[in-house]
Amino acid sequence: RDGDILKIGSGTTVRVEIGHAPAKSVAAAPPPPQKTAQPLPSAPAPVAAAQPASSQKMPPLVLIAAGVMTVLILLFAGIAFVVISNMEEKPGRRGSGLPPTTAAMLIPVRVIDPLGGEDEDDLDDLLASWEVQETEINAADVADISGISAESEEAELNVSAAFLADRQRKAFEERPGEKGIRPAGLDVPKELFGDGVIKQKAKLREMNSGGYRQPMDFAELAEKRLSRELVEMPMAMQSFYLDVGGSAQDKPFSSFSFADGIAEIQPGSPKYEILKRLADNFAGQKYDLNNPADRKQMRMRLLRMFNQRAKPILKELADAYFQRFARPLRVTSLTRSMDYQILLNSNNPNSFKVRGEGALPPHTSGAAFDLARKHMPADEQNFVMAKLAEMEREGKLDALIEYGVNACFHIFIYYDGSPPRV
Repeated sequence: RDGDILKIGSGTTVRVEIGHAPAKSVAAAPPPPQKTAQPLPSAPAPVAAAQPASSQKMPPLVLIAAGVMTVLILLFAGIAFVVISNMEEKPGRRGSGLPPTTAAMLIPVRVIDPLGGEDEDDLDDLLASWEVQETEINAADVADISGISAESEEAELNVSAAFLADRQRKAFEERPGEKGIRPAGLDVPKELFGDGVIKQKAKLREMNSGGYRQPMDFAELAEKRLSRELVEMPMAMQSFYLDVGGSAQDKPFSSFSFADGIAEIQPGSPKYEILKRLADNFAGQKYDLNNPADRKQMRMRLLRMFNQRAKPILKELADAYFQRFARPLRVTSLTRSMDYQILLNSNNPNSFKVRGEGALPPHTSGAAFDLARKHMPADEQNFVMAKLAEMEREGKLDALIEYGVNACFHIFIYYDGSPPRV
């Protein structure tokens, strides 16, 4: 009715008026208690504010834990290092414990690939480890050979150092084409892959069982020279030259054996008499064993020796190459004595593990030689390989291509002229 008052809730009243005047609503001010209740939504703020205080304590704990772990790791690493070092120093471990005066101390131990795939009894691995190149020959250090009668079968040994220098210069003469270990266009025949190395193993076994005695020192090389078991090659011909003997020394001659090691050869001893006999008449040349320069020249010449059957094979290959390219082949290894090979390998961690006189490495057999190839362009290398493959199919030799620092063609001939039955 007109004039009634309605109360809505606790804080709103409405007065009813009937007439033309517009109705008015009056809203009472909210009671004081409501004002104090409004801060409730922000009540959790103090709890949230307390969280950073606790999280600030965490980083120091993490850092302390990390520091402790680091110290422990370093401590254990140090203990492990000391233990391993002590183990390696104990006698009986590989590479130590050898008596200081034995021959074994002179023989470097070959390091086998720790990842596997290398067999110290396999000849192709053996070959790679023995392809240690000598110091390149310096023609100025080489004496002329002269005085051999023109009627002598050794007359071709009369070669001057000047001719050697000329052949050396011609071999390295600059020409077009990519050179190196694996030049573009290198075409390796299957015969040179190395699969045929089994033939070399078979022939070396035959030589061992047949009583071949490998030269242990230069006196034993001299003995083979006197008996003509091995023949001397001329230091240079039109189609090849010998880059051997560059590491020869001028010190007094010494003997070598696995039992006794190295000992200077004394006048009056059997080995001294062998050397003296050769020095008095080295194919018409005379040398003085007390003269260092003469001793060096004798060593150089003894390193130029070869199996008699190998000589025509090298010449056939070299002549074919010369006819095609008008330059000589560079021969980097012929026959080596065991003590000379050990000298070459003395600073080589991959040197062959010499076990004893029963081992017969290819370059002490007199039946192996190496041809340098890194200075040749690809077409020249391909020509040589094609010729080697042809000669291998004819049963004259076994050849393979060697890679690595001392990349070469390794050639092995059959000492008796017959390929092995494999």
